[in-house]
Amino acid sequence: MIGRILVGLDGSKSSKVAGEYGIYLSKNLKRPVVGVHIIDIRLLEGPFLADISGGLGFSTYADILPKIKEVLEAKAEAILDEFAVECREKGGDCSIAEAYGIVVNELVNMADPEDIIIVGKKGQHQGFMPLLLGSTAEAVARKSNCPVMITADNFKEIKNILFAFDGREKSVHGAAYVNYLSKHLNVNSVKVISVFEDKVKDSEKKQEFESRLKNLLEVNFEFVDKYGEPEEMIEEFINSNKDSLDLVIMGAYGESPVRELILGSTTNYITSKSPIPVLLVK
Repeated sequence: MIGRILVGLDGSKSSKVAGEYGIYLSKNLKRPVVGVHIIDIRLLEGPFLADISGGLGFSTYADILPKIKEVLEAKAEAILDEFAVECREKGGDCSIAEAYGIVVNELVNMADPEDIIIVGKKGQHQGFMPLLLGSTAEAVARKSNCPVMITADNFKEIKNILFAFDGREKSVHGAAYVNYLSKHLNVNSVKVISVFEDKVKDSEKKQEFESRLKNLLEVNFEFVDKYGEPEEMIEEFINSNKDSLDLVIMGAYGESPVRELILGSTTNYITSKSPIPVLLVK
């Protein structure tokens, strides 16, 4: 079901956690993991280097460019070597890859539809260049044709899964990942949360969901029904149960463009606020 596991590495604490998850999944799912470092060409072009060249004592852009490339390439080698050593020590099936380009585009283009991409929530440049780089994790999740896992602050083995089910196609696809991961990771518990508008009006819809889930899921599960705004109800449930949950699985960007424009994206809301990793299924 899963081809390769691609992990975006940039040297940040967040990406190191992503690397831990990649190695863990590689070992337990018996799938190859690829540690990927992209040297962002935006750090080598235009006003960014022009602004800092004078401050570092270089007279021209051309003078500083080779030095910056040398530093970035050395950093890439160190990051990838560290990942490869850890992967081998922990029993993962590891390879590494390096490229120049726009981080999001290169990472997404490397992945096939049957792969999984793992990225940390906060990249290395999030603090001092958020407007330049934006949210790499969000952009990867939007552009990717394969599932994307956005990790949290710390690594934790996946033994308890929360599956957010809304009945749509991407959510239905998520059930297959619940089944697959539950089997290969020896998961202890699966909870399914569905959010409805009204308890009385949506009683039939709730029954329909429960019936569909019994057909979709090959594992025992606990069904949790909530009423209100999906993002608020799911976030509240995650935070109330964060010590007993290890992974959220949900469909990625299932809202209509109009709803997302006016009210925002449930996907972005959950991934930005969740204290545990989120696997977004396409």
